[in-house]
Amino acid sequence: MLPNQSTHVRCLLVPVGGGRSQLLIPSAVVAEVTNYKLPEKKIINPPKWLLGMVEWRGQNVPVVSIEDILTQPLATSANNHRLVILYGLETSQFLPFYAFIASDIPSAISLSNKFLTEFTEEKQTGLVFEVTLATKTGVETAYILDVAYVEGLLRKVPELFARSITG
Repeated sequence: MLPNQSTHVRCLLVPVGGGRSQLLIPSAVVAEVTNYKLPEKKIINPPKWLLGMVEWRGQNVPVVSIEDILTQPLATSANNHRLVILYGLETSQFLPFYAFIASDIPSAISLSNKFLTEFTEEKQTGLVFEVTLATKTGVETAYILDVAYVEGLLRKVPELFARSITG
């Protein structure tokens, strides 16, 4: 890359935990943001963070509670909730998609290094980094989700890979 050039990455700024926190997720990882559907319990005694399954494009997709995984406050109302469907990066052959609930409509942003005002390593489980973003409305803090950690949790639930819930 030439000096004075910046790389832009299309991202979604996703509110979670009732809007108290935001996740910064590259758009390339997001399959779709769709209206909220109540997850169905299809697994007996699931982990607390596994909310259930939703049907999306003819597939059953597990829905995780990002708030439980990251020990964040839970969202209280479902007025503007959305499902954020992510591509399975490390488990794609067995679990091509999984989802979590956004507490409001995500915002699309084009991120470049000039908008990152601070970049610190976050030591909280499930998060990679905390970033401070300069936006039109001011300075916002967001967290980069550790998708490998989330997918590692999903791999520990063998029922997700059983044929009985895939159709």
